[in-house]
Amino acid sequence: AGDFAGGAGGLPIRNTGLDCPALFLRELPSTITEDTICQLFTRYGVVTSVDILLAKEKGEKIRGYVLMDARESAQRAKDALQDREVDGVPLWIEWAPGPVPVPPAGDIINDGKDGCKHVLVEPPEDKKRRRIIDRLAKYVAQEGHPFEQVVMEREAPDGTFSFLFQHDSAENVYYRWRTFAFSQGDNFKVWKTETFRICEGGAWWRPPPCEAAAERKARSTNFSSGPMLKASASAAPSPPQQAAPSGSPEPRDGGGGA
Repeated sequence: AGDFAGGAGGLPIRNTGLDCPALFLRELPSTITEDTICQLFTRYGVVTSVDILLAKEKGEKIRGYVLMDARESAQRAKDALQDREVDGVPLWIEWAPGPVPVPPAGDIINDGKDGCKHVLVEPPEDKKRRRIIDRLAKYVAQEGHPFEQVVMEREAPDGTFSFLFQHDSAENVYYRWRTFAFSQGDNFKVWKTETFRICEGGAWWRPPPCEAAAERKARSTNFSSGPMLKASASAAPSPPQQAAPSGSPEPRDGGGGA
């Protein structure tokens, strides 16, 4: 795909450089949590990751990074939330000056050999649950994230769409990948399976295996093996017809004279 560039170990990178949708929060209150940040920023796009840098020394400020799904989403959040007070501390939001720090590993987030955060996307085992997530992700990819915000305002945190409120849960990670994949042109049955990251320095995302692509490849392999020998034998070229001697009259249709 045209939006890929070379990454570490030959893996693809998406939206590098000035397109990186990473925001730097210069000062945060001591009461801040990842869930609070997610609730603020998901109104403007899909939050891919949140990292809170706790103060190591007395008097040092708490800072944070927010990585979103697209530069446009990050720009909307930056414009809307600049100077917004959170527990008495106004947000000071800037574009991230460099690679986003690596958060600690979680249940479904593992550290790779390159030192970067790796997110393993796993589809829900419940097929009905998976259809609900897929459909919402498709609508959000088409209509924009204000549609997601409407759903969050109307639904209970422990209801059908609880995955919207449970940041970094397995279903939430699957939903965020699905929304991003749909926005990149993938569909319900076929999607890209290459490991990717939205921003250089950000987490590596590993999509789940694509069942339809695997089945298609298997059918292609079965079709192309076996019958080829018979086909080549039956399609053997017949010996060429002997050309008529030069000067010989060509036969007329019907064999009769004029």
